[in-house]
Amino acid sequence: MSTILQLDSTYDLWLSQTWSNNNHGISGHTFEILDYYHILRKHFKTGILLCEDIDWQTLERAIRSKYDFTDDEIADIRINTVFANRPKVVKANAILFVDGGVINASNYVLLCNRVLHFACGNREVMNNTKANTYILQDNRVYEPVQRNGINYKKKILFDRLKPIQTSGNKTLVYATKNCRNIEDYNDLKQYGDLLVITNEENRPVGIDSVVPPVDNLFELFSTYVYTPIQRQWDCSPRFIAECKYYGKQVIFHNIDYWDVDHGLRWRQWDIDHDFDSLYLREDDEIVCIISQVIS
Repeated sequence: MSTILQLDSTYDLWLSQTWSNNNHGISGHTFEILDYYHILRKHFKTGILLCEDIDWQTLERAIRSKYDFTDDEIADIRINTVFANRPKVVKANAILFVDGGVINASNYVLLCNRVLHFACGNREVMNNTKANTYILQDNRVYEPVQRNGINYKKKILFDRLKPIQTSGNKTLVYATKNCRNIEDYNDLKQYGDLLVITNEENRPVGIDSVVPPVDNLFELFSTYVYTPIQRQWDCSPRFIAECKYYGKQVIFHNIDYWDVDHGLRWRQWDIDHDFDSLYLREDDEIVCIISQVIS
């Protein structure tokens, strides 16, 4: 395990997700890092920091399956990505965590001039009182931050997602152990022939299943069944927005907590009423926000 990680001081900003003893694997947060790297690298010297059990081969496979990036763009990502094994101390100019994992971040020391978080899984982000820490959050979803709160809605780099060539007729279900563990699939079979994305140790018997990362995932299904999350909180669901982009049907199965899960409710509202606002583009306000925070 690396103890102290001194990141290149010539970099203005690093993009990361918090780390713990568990692994996110290739997830929506991975793609958030890649989305925002593609935009921010054109304005700041930006790097990517990944501190869990992931290597370049796995990341490159996910990139090539997800985006239409050129070989030069992928090479640029490789050059500017640092892989570290759960360091205990990180020193850098500025770092932005896309997953809002403030609880995880308390397990190590950040010697950074500026620390930024996209509000996400941990609602405790509202309790921030640190002068050098900034919370970027959708104010429709979260309560006001005690200090350094910035109203911002996470977006997706739709314009660079890889076009799909075909569409399968499967019904997709996510059943990963970290938040959507499913033991009984009988009630879900009403929606059609299932394809389950899950962990290797959690694969169901008698049902088609795959382990992420999945190549060309959106070519494999026509319908996605959104199933409940035990914590009843999905901060800014990415997958249902991507389904909208690719023309996939979304079914909400047993979701009876819309009044509690403001992240899910407002994301779906944007999908239905203001989808264009979810596009991450070159002139996104994130550029101005970062510039003001790290200057």
